[in-house]
Amino acid sequence: MTRLRRSVVPVGLWLSFALSLVAGQEKPSFEEAVTRALVAEREGRLEDATAAFKEAARLRPDHPRVHYSLALLWFQQGLMTHALTAVERALVLDPEQSLFYLLRGTIFQNLKNVGEAERAYQRAIELDPASGEAYLGLAELYISAEKLEKAASALSSYLELHPDDSQALYYLGGVLNDQGKGAEALAVFERICREKPDHARAWFYKARLEAKQPQPQATEEALASFQKSIELDATYPYAHFEYGTLLRKLGRNDEAIEALRKASELGELSEATYALGNLLSREGRSEEARAYLEQFKSQRDQEARQKGTQRRALAAFGAGRELLEQNRLEEAVEAFLEMTELLPASHHGYAFLAKTYASLNQVNVAIAYIRRAMELSPGTSEYPYLLSVFLRKRNDLPGALGEIQRAIVLDPRNGWLRNARGVILSDMGDEQGAVAAYEKALQRDPENPSYSLNLAVAYEKLGRKEASDQAMERYRKLLAGSVRP
Repeated sequence: MTRLRRSVVPVGLWLSFALSLVAGQEKPSFEEAVTRALVAEREGRLEDATAAFKEAARLRPDHPRVHYSLALLWFQQGLMTHALTAVERALVLDPEQSLFYLLRGTIFQNLKNVGEAERAYQRAIELDPASGEAYLGLAELYISAEKLEKAASALSSYLELHPDDSQALYYLGGVLNDQGKGAEALAVFERICREKPDHARAWFYKARLEAKQPQPQATEEALASFQKSIELDATYPYAHFEYGTLLRKLGRNDEAIEALRKASELGELSEATYALGNLLSREGRSEEARAYLEQFKSQRDQEARQKGTQRRALAAFGAGRELLEQNRLEEAVEAFLEMTELLPASHHGYAFLAKTYASLNQVNVAIAYIRRAMELSPGTSEYPYLLSVFLRKRNDLPGALGEIQRAIVLDPRNGWLRNARGVILSDMGDEQGAVAAYEKALQRDPENPSYSLNLAVAYEKLGRKEASDQAMERYRKLLAGSVRP
Protein backbone atom coordinates (compact mmCIF):
# COMPACT_ATOMS: atom_id res chain seq x y z
CA MET A 1 0.00 0.00 0.00
CA THR A 2 2.79 2.27 -0.87
CA ARG A 3 2.37 5.20 -3.14
CA LEU A 4 5.15 6.71 -5.25
CA ARG A 5 5.76 10.07 -6.70
CA ARG A 6 5.62 10.82 -10.42
CA SER A 7 8.51 9.26 -12.25
CA VAL A 8 11.12 10.99 -14.33
CA VAL A 9 10.31 11.94 -17.91
CA PRO A 10 11.62 11.12 -21.32
CA VAL A 11 14.59 12.14 -23.30
CA GLY A 12 14.36 11.50 -26.99
CA LEU A 13 13.73 14.51 -29.21
CA TRP A 14 12.75 16.87 -26.38
CA LEU A 15 15.19 19.55 -27.57
CA SER A 16 13.38 20.05 -30.88
CA PHE A 17 10.12 20.52 -29.00
CA ALA A 18 11.69 22.96 -26.55
CA LEU A 19 13.15 24.98 -29.43
CA SER A 20 9.81 25.09 -31.22
CA LEU A 21 8.15 26.34 -28.08
CA VAL A 22 10.51 29.25 -27.66
CA ALA A 23 11.01 30.17 -31.28
CA GLY A 24 11.09 33.92 -31.66
CA GLN A 25 11.47 34.56 -27.92
CA GLU A 26 14.59 36.13 -26.43
CA LYS A 27 13.83 35.11 -22.85
CA PRO A 28 13.21 31.54 -21.66
CA SER A 29 9.53 30.70 -21.73
CA PHE A 30 7.46 28.94 -19.13
CA GLU A 31 7.12 25.97 -21.46
CA GLU A 32 10.88 25.75 -21.92
CA ALA A 33 11.48 25.89 -18.17
CA VAL A 34 9.02 23.05 -17.54
CA THR A 35 10.47 20.94 -20.34
CA ARG A 36 13.97 21.55 -19.03
CA ALA A 37 12.82 20.54 -15.55
CA LEU A 38 11.29 17.31 -16.81
CA VAL A 39 14.40 16.37 -18.75
CA ALA A 40 16.70 17.16 -15.80
CA GLU A 41 14.54 15.02 -13.56
CA ARG A 42 14.59 12.19 -16.05
CA GLU A 43 18.38 12.28 -16.07
CA GLY A 44 18.52 12.23 -12.29
CA ARG A 45 19.73 15.83 -11.96
CA LEU A 46 17.37 16.67 -9.12
CA GLU A 47 18.96 19.99 -8.20
CA ASP A 48 18.71 21.17 -11.81
CA ALA A 49 15.12 19.92 -12.01
CA THR A 50 14.22 21.78 -8.82
CA ALA A 51 15.83 24.97 -10.09
CA ALA A 52 13.98 24.73 -13.41
CA PHE A 53 10.62 24.09 -11.72
CA LYS A 54 11.27 27.09 -9.46
CA GLU A 55 11.95 29.18 -12.56
CA ALA A 56 8.70 27.92 -14.10
CA ALA A 57 6.86 28.84 -10.91
CA ARG A 58 8.36 32.34 -11.06
CA LEU A 59 7.24 32.73 -14.67
CA ARG A 60 3.77 31.34 -13.94
CA PRO A 61 3.09 31.60 -10.18
CA ASP A 62 -0.59 30.92 -10.90
CA HIS A 63 0.02 27.46 -12.40
CA PRO A 64 -0.96 24.76 -9.87
CA ARG A 65 0.67 21.86 -11.68
CA VAL A 66 4.14 23.36 -11.40
CA HIS A 67 3.81 23.66 -7.63
CA TYR A 68 2.50 20.10 -7.54
CA SER A 69 5.53 18.93 -9.55
CA LEU A 70 7.83 20.70 -7.10
CA ALA A 71 6.02 18.99 -4.23
CA LEU A 72 6.52 15.58 -5.85
CA LEU A 73 10.19 16.29 -6.46
CA TRP A 74 10.80 17.31 -2.86
CA PHE A 75 8.73 14.39 -1.60
CA GLN A 76 10.98 11.97 -3.48
CA GLN A 77 14.01 13.50 -1.76
CA GLY A 78 12.40 13.17 1.67
CA LEU A 79 11.96 16.94 2.11
CA MET A 80 8.47 16.80 3.60
CA THR A 81 8.07 20.39 4.79
CA HIS A 82 9.18 21.74 1.41
CA ALA A 83 6.79 19.31 -0.30
CA LEU A 84 3.94 20.39 1.95
CA THR A 85 4.48 24.08 1.22
CA ALA A 86 4.43 23.43 -2.52
CA VAL A 87 1.32 21.25 -2.53
CA GLU A 88 -0.52 23.76 -0.32
CA ARG A 89 0.24 26.43 -2.93
CA ALA A 90 -1.08 24.14 -5.66
CA LEU A 91 -4.31 23.65 -3.69
CA VAL A 92 -4.79 27.38 -3.24
CA LEU A 93 -4.66 27.72 -7.02
CA ASP A 94 -6.79 24.63 -7.75
CA PRO A 95 -8.77 23.52 -4.67
CA GLU A 96 -10.85 21.00 -6.64
CA GLN A 97 -7.99 18.71 -7.68
CA SER A 98 -8.23 15.27 -6.06
CA LEU A 99 -4.65 14.39 -6.97
CA PHE A 100 -3.29 17.32 -4.97
CA TYR A 101 -5.21 16.26 -1.86
CA LEU A 102 -3.91 12.73 -2.28
CA LEU A 103 -0.32 14.00 -2.17
CA ARG A 104 -1.18 16.26 0.78
CA GLY A 105 -2.50 13.26 2.67
CA THR A 106 0.63 11.24 1.90
CA ILE A 107 2.88 14.04 3.13
CA PHE A 108 0.93 14.49 6.36
CA GLN A 109 0.97 10.73 6.88
CA ASN A 110 4.78 10.82 6.62
CA LEU A 111 4.78 13.70 9.11
CA LYS A 112 2.65 11.58 11.51
CA ASN A 113 -0.21 14.09 11.45
CA VAL A 114 -3.15 11.69 11.41
CA GLY A 115 -5.91 14.31 11.52
CA GLU A 116 -4.69 16.35 8.55
CA ALA A 117 -3.86 13.24 6.54
CA GLU A 118 -7.37 11.89 7.14
CA ARG A 119 -9.00 15.14 6.05
CA ALA A 120 -6.88 15.27 2.89
CA TYR A 121 -7.71 11.70 1.87
CA GLN A 122 -11.41 12.22 2.57
CA ARG A 123 -11.43 15.36 0.45
CA ALA A 124 -9.68 13.46 -2.37
CA ILE A 125 -12.48 10.89 -2.25
CA GLU A 126 -15.18 13.61 -2.26
CA LEU A 127 -13.67 15.02 -5.43
CA ASP A 128 -12.99 11.61 -7.01
CA PRO A 129 -15.08 8.76 -5.56
CA ALA A 130 -13.12 6.30 -7.72
CA SER A 131 -9.78 7.21 -6.10
CA GLY A 132 -8.56 3.83 -4.94
CA GLU A 133 -5.27 5.35 -3.78
CA ALA A 134 -7.13 7.62 -1.35
CA TYR A 135 -9.02 4.67 0.14
CA LEU A 136 -5.74 2.79 0.55
CA GLY A 137 -4.16 5.83 2.18
CA LEU A 138 -7.04 6.04 4.63
CA ALA A 139 -6.86 2.34 5.38
CA GLU A 140 -3.13 2.49 6.05
CA LEU A 141 -3.66 5.55 8.25
CA TYR A 142 -6.46 3.94 10.25
CA ILE A 143 -4.53 0.69 10.74
CA SER A 144 -1.55 2.58 12.16
CA ALA A 145 -3.91 4.55 14.43
CA GLU A 146 -5.75 1.31 15.43
CA LYS A 147 -9.07 2.62 14.15
CA LEU A 148 -10.08 -0.80 12.92
CA GLU A 149 -13.72 -0.17 12.02
CA LYS A 150 -12.74 2.75 9.81
CA ALA A 151 -9.85 0.75 8.31
CA ALA A 152 -12.21 -2.10 7.38
CA SER A 153 -14.64 0.36 5.79
CA ALA A 154 -11.88 2.03 3.73
CA LEU A 155 -10.51 -1.32 2.55
CA SER A 156 -14.00 -2.53 1.63
CA SER A 157 -14.57 0.62 -0.43
CA TYR A 158 -11.23 0.13 -2.16
CA LEU A 159 -12.01 -3.51 -2.93
CA GLU A 160 -15.30 -2.51 -4.52
CA LEU A 161 -13.17 -0.62 -7.04
CA HIS A 162 -10.39 -3.22 -7.27
CA PRO A 163 -11.78 -6.62 -6.23
CA ASP A 164 -8.74 -8.54 -7.50
CA ASP A 165 -6.18 -6.87 -5.23
CA SER A 166 -5.14 -9.80 -3.03
CA GLN A 167 -2.84 -7.68 -0.86
CA ALA A 168 -5.67 -5.30 0.07
CA LEU A 169 -7.85 -8.33 0.73
CA TYR A 170 -5.11 -9.68 3.00
CA TYR A 171 -5.09 -6.45 5.00
CA LEU A 172 -8.86 -6.59 5.29
CA GLY A 173 -8.65 -10.11 6.67
CA GLY A 174 -6.14 -8.96 9.25
CA VAL A 175 -8.29 -6.03 10.30
CA LEU A 176 -11.39 -8.22 10.63
CA ASN A 177 -9.37 -10.69 12.70
CA ASP A 178 -8.18 -7.90 15.01
CA GLN A 179 -11.81 -6.82 15.40
CA GLY A 180 -12.73 -10.28 16.61
CA LYS A 181 -14.76 -11.07 13.48
CA GLY A 182 -13.26 -14.51 13.04
CA ALA A 183 -15.79 -15.99 10.64
CA GLU A 184 -15.57 -13.01 8.27
CA ALA A 185 -11.78 -12.98 8.47
CA LEU A 186 -11.59 -16.72 7.77
CA ALA A 187 -13.75 -16.30 4.66
CA VAL A 188 -11.36 -13.60 3.41
CA PHE A 189 -8.23 -15.72 3.94
CA GLU A 190 -9.90 -18.75 2.35
CA ARG A 191 -10.62 -16.64 -0.70
CA ILE A 192 -7.01 -15.46 -0.92
CA CYS A 193 -5.71 -19.02 -0.65
CA ARG A 194 -8.01 -20.06 -3.50
CA GLU A 195 -7.09 -17.14 -5.74
CA LYS A 196 -3.40 -16.84 -4.78
CA PRO A 197 -2.31 -20.23 -3.44
CA ASP A 198 1.33 -19.16 -2.99
CA HIS A 199 0.44 -16.51 -0.36
CA ALA A 200 2.20 -17.98 2.69
CA ARG A 201 0.84 -15.47 5.20
CA ALA A 202 -2.73 -16.03 4.05
CA TRP A 203 -2.32 -19.76 4.74
CA PHE A 204 -0.89 -18.91 8.16
CA TYR A 205 -3.82 -16.73 9.21
CA LYS A 206 -6.27 -19.20 7.70
CA ALA A 207 -4.71 -21.90 9.90
CA ARG A 208 -4.91 -19.75 13.04
CA LEU A 209 -8.58 -19.08 12.48
CA GLU A 210 -9.35 -22.69 11.61
CA ALA A 211 -7.70 -23.81 14.85
CA LYS A 212 -10.28 -21.78 16.77
CA GLN A 213 -13.28 -23.37 15.07
CA PRO A 214 -15.35 -25.87 17.10
CA GLN A 215 -15.90 -28.38 14.29
CA PRO A 216 -13.74 -31.55 14.60
CA GLN A 217 -12.53 -31.37 10.99
CA ALA A 218 -11.35 -27.78 11.49
CA THR A 219 -8.32 -28.98 13.48
CA GLU A 220 -7.09 -31.16 10.63
CA GLU A 221 -7.67 -28.30 8.22
CA ALA A 222 -5.64 -26.02 10.48
CA LEU A 223 -2.75 -28.49 10.60
CA ALA A 224 -2.78 -28.76 6.82
CA SER A 225 -2.86 -24.96 6.43
CA PHE A 226 0.07 -24.50 8.84
CA GLN A 227 2.03 -27.10 6.88
CA LYS A 228 1.26 -25.29 3.61
CA SER A 229 2.35 -21.96 5.09
CA ILE A 230 5.64 -23.47 6.29
CA GLU A 231 6.16 -25.17 2.93
CA LEU A 232 5.82 -21.80 1.19
CA ASP A 233 7.96 -19.90 3.72
CA ALA A 234 9.97 -21.97 6.19
CA THR A 235 11.68 -18.85 7.61
CA TYR A 236 8.61 -17.39 9.35
CA PRO A 237 9.02 -18.23 13.07
CA TYR A 238 5.42 -17.55 14.08
CA ALA A 239 4.15 -20.26 11.70
CA HIS A 240 6.32 -22.85 13.45
CA PHE A 241 5.29 -21.51 16.87
CA GLU A 242 1.56 -21.63 16.18
CA TYR A 243 1.91 -25.04 14.51
CA GLY A 244 3.80 -26.36 17.54
CA THR A 245 1.22 -24.92 19.92
CA LEU A 246 -1.57 -26.74 18.10
CA LEU A 247 0.39 -29.99 18.04
CA ARG A 248 0.94 -29.69 21.78
CA LYS A 249 -2.79 -29.27 22.38
CA LEU A 250 -3.37 -32.46 20.38
CA GLY A 251 -0.87 -34.37 22.51
CA ARG A 252 1.59 -34.82 19.65
CA ASN A 253 4.44 -33.66 21.84
CA ASP A 254 7.44 -34.96 19.88
CA GLU A 255 6.27 -33.07 16.78
CA ALA A 256 5.42 -30.03 18.90
CA ILE A 257 8.92 -29.96 20.40
CA GLU A 258 10.52 -29.89 16.95
CA ALA A 259 8.20 -27.13 15.72
CA LEU A 260 8.78 -24.99 18.82
CA ARG A 261 12.52 -25.57 18.61
CA LYS A 262 12.50 -24.33 15.00
CA ALA A 263 10.48 -21.25 16.00
CA SER A 264 12.94 -20.41 18.76
CA GLU A 265 15.93 -20.84 16.44
CA LEU A 266 14.45 -18.70 13.66
CA GLY A 267 13.12 -15.74 15.54
CA GLU A 268 14.43 -15.97 19.08
CA LEU A 269 10.79 -15.74 20.13
CA SER A 270 10.68 -15.67 23.90
CA GLU A 271 7.17 -17.15 23.93
CA ALA A 272 8.31 -20.06 21.77
CA THR A 273 11.35 -20.66 23.98
CA TYR A 274 9.19 -20.59 27.13
CA ALA A 275 6.62 -22.99 25.64
CA LEU A 276 9.42 -25.33 24.56
CA GLY A 277 11.01 -25.30 28.03
CA ASN A 278 7.68 -26.07 29.69
CA LEU A 279 6.90 -28.91 27.28
CA LEU A 280 10.34 -30.46 27.73
CA SER A 281 9.89 -30.25 31.49
CA ARG A 282 6.54 -32.09 31.31
CA GLU A 283 8.21 -34.73 29.15
CA GLY A 284 10.79 -35.31 31.89
CA ARG A 285 13.65 -33.83 29.87
CA SER A 286 14.75 -31.60 32.75
CA GLU A 287 18.23 -30.71 31.57
CA GLU A 288 17.02 -29.49 28.17
CA ALA A 289 14.08 -27.71 29.78
CA ARG A 290 16.37 -25.83 32.16
CA ALA A 291 18.53 -24.64 29.29
CA TYR A 292 15.57 -23.27 27.35
CA LEU A 293 14.03 -21.59 30.40
CA GLU A 294 17.36 -19.87 31.06
CA GLN A 295 17.40 -18.80 27.43
CA PHE A 296 13.88 -17.42 27.88
CA LYS A 297 15.05 -15.20 30.77
CA SER A 298 17.93 -13.95 28.65
CA GLN A 299 15.59 -13.18 25.77
CA ARG A 300 13.26 -11.22 28.04
CA ASP A 301 16.18 -9.13 29.31
CA GLN A 302 17.25 -8.53 25.72
CA GLU A 303 13.72 -7.45 24.76
CA ALA A 304 13.78 -4.86 27.56
CA ARG A 305 17.08 -3.50 26.25
CA GLN A 306 15.72 -3.44 22.72
CA LYS A 307 12.94 -1.06 23.74
CA GLY A 308 15.54 1.50 24.74
CA THR A 309 17.43 0.85 21.51
CA GLN A 310 14.28 1.46 19.49
CA ARG A 311 13.71 4.80 21.21
CA ARG A 312 17.27 5.92 20.38
CA ALA A 313 16.91 4.69 16.81
CA LEU A 314 13.69 6.64 16.26
CA ALA A 315 15.36 9.76 17.65
CA ALA A 316 18.27 9.31 15.23
CA PHE A 317 15.85 8.79 12.34
CA GLY A 318 13.95 11.97 13.22
CA ALA A 319 17.21 13.90 13.42
CA GLY A 320 18.23 12.54 10.02
CA ARG A 321 14.96 13.67 8.48
CA GLU A 322 15.43 17.19 9.89
CA LEU A 323 19.02 17.37 8.63
CA LEU A 324 17.87 16.21 5.21
CA GLU A 325 15.25 18.98 5.15
CA GLN A 326 18.06 21.46 5.83
CA ASN A 327 20.19 19.93 3.02
CA ARG A 328 22.88 18.96 5.53
CA LEU A 329 23.46 15.72 3.70
CA GLU A 330 26.67 14.49 5.32
CA GLU A 331 25.17 14.96 8.78
CA ALA A 332 21.96 13.26 7.65
CA VAL A 333 24.00 10.25 6.54
CA GLU A 334 25.55 9.98 10.00
CA ALA A 335 22.11 10.07 11.65
CA PHE A 336 20.66 7.41 9.34
CA LEU A 337 23.75 5.24 9.83
CA GLU A 338 23.24 5.49 13.58
CA MET A 339 19.64 4.40 13.15
CA THR A 340 20.56 1.35 11.06
CA GLU A 341 23.29 0.39 13.52
CA LEU A 342 20.73 0.46 16.33
CA LEU A 343 18.00 -1.24 14.24
CA PRO A 344 19.67 -3.33 11.51
CA ALA A 345 16.27 -4.64 10.37
CA SER A 346 14.81 -1.18 9.63
CA HIS A 347 14.17 -0.86 5.90
CA HIS A 348 13.23 2.82 6.34
CA GLY A 349 16.73 3.70 7.53
CA TYR A 350 18.40 2.02 4.56
CA ALA A 351 15.96 3.64 2.13
CA PHE A 352 16.80 7.11 3.44
CA LEU A 353 20.50 6.31 3.31
CA ALA A 354 20.03 5.39 -0.35
CA LYS A 355 18.18 8.64 -1.12
CA THR A 356 20.76 10.75 0.71
CA TYR A 357 23.74 9.08 -0.98
CA ALA A 358 22.00 9.53 -4.33
CA SER A 359 21.78 13.26 -3.57
CA LEU A 360 25.52 13.14 -2.85
CA ASN A 361 26.02 11.52 -6.31
CA GLN A 362 27.38 8.32 -4.75
CA VAL A 363 25.23 6.03 -6.87
CA ASN A 364 26.94 2.73 -6.09
CA VAL A 365 26.50 3.30 -2.37
CA ALA A 366 22.86 4.26 -2.94
CA ILE A 367 22.31 1.02 -4.89
CA ALA A 368 23.77 -1.08 -2.08
CA TYR A 369 21.52 0.53 0.53
CA ILE A 370 18.32 0.35 -1.52
CA ARG A 371 18.99 -3.33 -2.19
CA ARG A 372 19.21 -3.85 1.55
CA ALA A 373 15.90 -2.05 2.04
CA MET A 374 14.35 -4.33 -0.60
CA GLU A 375 15.63 -7.43 1.20
CA LEU A 376 13.97 -6.26 4.40
CA SER A 377 10.71 -5.10 2.79
CA PRO A 378 10.23 -6.93 -0.52
CA GLY A 379 6.62 -5.79 -0.87
CA THR A 380 7.35 -2.04 -0.97
CA SER A 381 7.07 -0.87 -4.59
CA GLU A 382 9.01 2.34 -3.96
CA TYR A 383 12.28 0.46 -3.47
CA PRO A 384 12.57 -1.31 -6.85
CA TYR A 385 11.47 1.98 -8.42
CA LEU A 386 14.35 3.80 -6.72
CA LEU A 387 16.74 1.01 -7.66
CA SER A 388 15.68 1.41 -11.30
CA VAL A 389 16.47 5.14 -11.10
CA PHE A 390 19.92 4.44 -9.66
CA LEU A 391 20.67 1.72 -12.21
CA ARG A 392 19.74 4.09 -15.05
CA LYS A 393 22.26 6.56 -13.69
CA ARG A 394 24.81 3.79 -14.10
CA ASN A 395 23.49 3.16 -17.63
CA ASP A 396 22.30 -0.34 -16.73
CA LEU A 397 19.07 -0.15 -18.74
CA PRO A 398 18.19 -3.89 -18.70
CA GLY A 399 18.62 -3.91 -14.93
CA ALA A 400 16.54 -0.75 -14.57
CA LEU A 401 13.78 -2.23 -16.73
CA GLY A 402 13.69 -5.39 -14.62
CA GLU A 403 13.35 -3.38 -11.41
CA ILE A 404 10.59 -1.12 -12.71
CA GLN A 405 8.69 -4.19 -13.87
CA ARG A 406 9.06 -5.59 -10.35
CA ALA A 407 7.61 -2.36 -8.95
CA ILE A 408 4.66 -2.52 -11.36
CA VAL A 409 3.86 -6.07 -10.23
CA LEU A 410 3.71 -4.77 -6.66
CA ASP A 411 1.62 -1.70 -7.59
CA PRO A 412 -0.01 -2.32 -11.00
CA ARG A 413 -2.34 0.69 -10.88
CA ASN A 414 0.43 3.25 -10.39
CA GLY A 415 0.67 5.55 -13.41
CA TRP A 416 4.04 6.95 -12.36
CA LEU A 417 5.59 3.50 -12.59
CA ARG A 418 4.11 2.96 -16.05
CA ASN A 419 5.63 6.24 -17.15
CA ALA A 420 9.02 5.25 -15.74
CA ARG A 421 8.83 1.99 -17.68
CA GLY A 422 8.15 3.97 -20.87
CA VAL A 423 11.19 6.15 -20.26
CA ILE A 424 13.46 3.14 -19.94
CA LEU A 425 11.97 1.41 -23.00
CA SER A 426 12.48 4.60 -24.98
CA ASP A 427 16.12 4.76 -23.92
CA MET A 428 16.46 1.15 -25.08
CA GLY A 429 14.99 2.02 -28.48
CA ASP A 430 11.62 0.29 -28.00
CA GLU A 431 9.33 3.20 -28.89
CA GLN A 432 6.29 0.98 -29.47
CA GLY A 433 6.62 -0.36 -25.94
CA ALA A 434 7.19 3.16 -24.65
CA VAL A 435 4.00 4.43 -26.30
CA ALA A 436 1.98 1.64 -24.68
CA ALA A 437 3.47 2.45 -21.28
CA TYR A 438 2.80 6.20 -21.59
CA GLU A 439 -0.78 5.57 -22.68
CA LYS A 440 -1.37 3.44 -19.60
CA ALA A 441 0.14 6.19 -17.48
CA LEU A 442 -2.21 8.73 -19.04
CA GLN A 443 -5.18 6.54 -18.18
CA ARG A 444 -4.19 6.90 -14.52
CA ASP A 445 -3.59 10.65 -14.62
CA PRO A 446 -4.84 12.45 -17.76
CA GLU A 447 -3.68 15.84 -16.44
CA ASN A 448 -0.02 14.96 -16.05
CA PRO A 449 1.82 16.93 -18.75
CA SER A 450 4.86 14.68 -18.55
CA TYR A 451 2.97 11.77 -20.04
CA SER A 452 1.73 13.82 -23.00
CA LEU A 453 5.24 15.13 -23.66
CA ASN A 454 6.56 11.58 -23.50
CA LEU A 455 3.98 10.45 -26.04
CA ALA A 456 4.87 13.31 -28.35
CA VAL A 457 8.53 12.30 -28.26
CA ALA A 458 7.79 8.60 -28.80
CA TYR A 459 5.36 9.26 -31.67
CA GLU A 460 7.92 11.53 -33.32
CA LYS A 461 10.53 8.79 -33.19
CA LEU A 462 8.06 6.40 -34.82
CA GLY A 463 7.37 8.90 -37.60
CA ARG A 464 3.74 9.39 -36.50
CA LYS A 465 3.74 13.16 -36.93
CA GLU A 466 0.01 13.75 -36.56
CA ALA A 467 -0.17 11.78 -33.32
CA SER A 468 2.96 13.56 -32.09
CA ASP A 469 1.47 16.97 -32.87
CA GLN A 470 -1.74 16.09 -31.02
CA ALA A 471 0.15 14.91 -27.95
CA MET A 472 2.32 18.02 -28.03
CA GLU A 473 -0.74 20.25 -28.31
CA ARG A 474 -2.22 18.55 -25.27
CA TYR A 475 1.06 19.10 -23.43
CA ARG A 476 0.91 22.82 -24.21
CA LYS A 477 -2.71 23.06 -23.13
CA LEU A 478 -1.95 21.29 -19.88
CA LEU A 479 0.85 23.73 -19.17
CA ALA A 480 -1.55 26.58 -19.96
CA GLY A 481 -4.02 25.09 -17.49
CA SER A 482 -6.78 24.79 -20.08
CA VAL A 483 -7.33 21.01 -20.14
CA ARG A 484 -9.75 19.21 -17.80
CA PRO A 485 -10.65 15.58 -18.33
